[in-house]
Amino acid sequence: MSSTTDSAVERIRTAYEAASAGLGGGPEWQRRREAALARLVEHGLPDRRDENWKYLDWQELGQRDLGVSATPDADAALPAGAVAGFAAGRTVLLVDGRWVAGPGTLPDGVDVQSLSAALERDPALAARALSVPGNDADERFALLAEAFTRDGLLVRVADGVDAGEPLYVVHVATGRFPSSARVLVDAARNSRLQLVEHMLGGDGTAPLANLACELRVGEGAAVEHLRLHQQQPGAAQVETLQVEQQRDSRYRQQLFLLGGRVCRSNLHLKLAGAGAECELHGLLMVDGQRQADLYTVIEHVAGHTRSEELVRGVATDRGRGAFNGRILVGPGAAKADSSQSSRNLILSDRAEINARPQLEILTDDVKCSHGTTIGSLDPSQLFYLLSRGIDPDTARGLLTFAFCEDVVARVTHPGLRRHIEELVVGRLPDREIIREFL
Repeated sequence: MSSTTDSAVERIRTAYEAASAGLGGGPEWQRRREAALARLVEHGLPDRRDENWKYLDWQELGQRDLGVSATPDADAALPAGAVAGFAAGRTVLLVDGRWVAGPGTLPDGVDVQSLSAALERDPALAARALSVPGNDADERFALLAEAFTRDGLLVRVADGVDAGEPLYVVHVATGRFPSSARVLVDAARNSRLQLVEHMLGGDGTAPLANLACELRVGEGAAVEHLRLHQQQPGAAQVETLQVEQQRDSRYRQQLFLLGGRVCRSNLHLKLAGAGAECELHGLLMVDGQRQADLYTVIEHVAGHTRSEELVRGVATDRGRGAFNGRILVGPGAAKADSSQSSRNLILSDRAEINARPQLEILTDDVKCSHGTTIGSLDPSQLFYLLSRGIDPDTARGLLTFAFCEDVVARVTHPGLRRHIEELVVGRLPDREIIREFL
């Protein structure tokens, strides 16, 4: 470990000693927490010497406060920046990782509850529901969440149930306390779920927000999952997502990394059943001195599975972005069909984007492709707009927006799509003029 991560691990140990008595869950969870902490201390946090973490600025991340949040404000309300247009009673509010408000009446077969309530009622059941993270470098922050989480969210959709209108989960970081939270989504056989997670807040040199999320997509089930990062410029977040799909299931994720000072998103998706399909669409935009780091692993375990990954990145000023995507086609995954595309725009001499597509095929009779590009705007397209009397800044802004729209246009919820388009346009030069074209 480096001196930065050594110091962070020592602060984690100290924070746990101070907070352990109030974390809840009884003796069983105390044993789980202490085991997770011991493994984290033994293996340490990942740093630049770990291949999949080498693009992240550990000096920036390591100085953040780590630990647990205080009791949330019971009167907290949805902050400015939340998206309107969701059905009444379908909103969950988590403040610094703690449950503050939940949805109203839900359809039969749809259960949404706080993790702290589950720990209080039946710690053993919660223990069976949430898996134990491993020791791999990409799961160390999930170990941190295992040790410190005392709240989060459990979502279950029963066999054959359509959850209907989207469930809107708002994660708010106050910027005062570090937070660790866990989210479990279990969509049972032939169920349907639309889930939106929206990250807000965290100004100044905010403490770390750490989220560990598990999604289980049962046989024939379909989950549409949109994740929007819109934190304030000082926010820091690391998230670890584990997705497992069973036979003939469908999972569609749209990820927008549009906020925060430093954000690291880890995703490990396993196509475990024949006929399972996934689509992953992502957009990261970094400016100022912001960093966004996206790491994905798509593992084809069963045959006749399909995956599509499309990521777009835009960097300007001194922004730093990274996409590290690995596709693994295992020995039992004949007839797998996988495609991966990473395209990136660098709009400043001081900006940086690192793209690292990887494809590992361990069987025959598959259809796989991947590719990446890193460059500036197309000079011929820019010349065309200039020749039509559009000034250079507006022309560059329009072309950049069109580049981002390749991902944004895939958002099916009208209110969310308009909101994300506004966020994208807000980062472009001559934004008021550009809005007239939209």
